[in-house]
Amino acid sequence: MKPSFFSVRENYPTRASVDRTALYKAIGWDALVGVTAYQNTCATRVSLALVRSGMRIPGRLAILKGEHKGSLIEPGHARLSILLQRRNLLGLPEVHRGGQARQAIGRRSGIVSFWRIQDGSGPDEGHIDIVFPDPHTADGPACGSQCYWQAGEVWFWPLI
Repeated sequence: MKPSFFSVRENYPTRASVDRTALYKAIGWDALVGVTAYQNTCATRVSLALVRSGMRIPGRLAILKGEHKGSLIEPGHARLSILLQRRNLLGLPEVHRGGQARQAIGRRSGIVSFWRIQDGSGPDEGHIDIVFPDPHTADGPACGSQCYWQAGEVWFWPLI
């Protein structure tokens, strides 16, 4: 069952309020704080928000402490995005080419996955985040941490 966007946003640990170290310590992943492969926390944050909102994620790693101890979360952008396509999770996303996504999403809320983010300095990367109407403008969306509208492809799961 899809959670409400209100619940997901309320349960989303923003980077401004919870840094990587605090995030990992809160879920018992203290040993991963300094591990290079786990420096990007986008999928962990989205997974945790979904778990806290009542979803069961078939992720790779278990939460080791706290209220949701034993629940699984997925720390990888690509794998989480693919898992969310399952009918029993969020289902198939809207798929937009990078230049069209911002306008297509508009003032809707949900989960957004950016694919093929290119900054010219390394391999293509991805990012997953929450997205909602930007309170500072009348015409576009904002993300929980960062939007990458220049990405090659953008997946969007609307949540009400």
